[in-house]
Amino acid sequence: MTEAARKELPEAREVCPTTTRRLLAEGALLLDVREKDEVERVSFADCEVLNIPLSAFEQRWSEVPRNREVIVASMNGEASLKATYFLMYQGYDRVTNMKQGVVRWIERGFPVIGNASVSSTAAEVGCGCGAASPKADARC
Repeated sequence: MTEAARKELPEAREVCPTTTRRLLAEGALLLDVREKDEVERVSFADCEVLNIPLSAFEQRWSEVPRNREVIVASMNGEASLKATYFLMYQGYDRVTNMKQGVVRWIERGFPVIGNASVSSTAAEVGCGCGAASPKADARC
């Protein structure tokens, strides 16, 4: 990439699923970038969700609205962080990554459709809401 094409981006905002639930209740849109087979196994419930798989993201990113807060989610927060930075590069300024993704969402007992048995080491990691560990703070 040439110097002229390089664009400095700020660090992406990230929130835990608990904060995501609050933002969704306030009108944010949940953007799920998991692939079709992952969404068919388990999907987010009780919220407005736009599904654009990461594999099709470069072709379909313009479907993401610019006029509202968007929370990007994936299985564990890694693919969604890539999509978050991609949208930031495209000029989106109301985009946030959901840390630890649907795995943490399920661990917190939030509503899903489908098979909610997802294994992860996410339970051992703090969520970023200021708690040293999720077990220390039931909000996360």
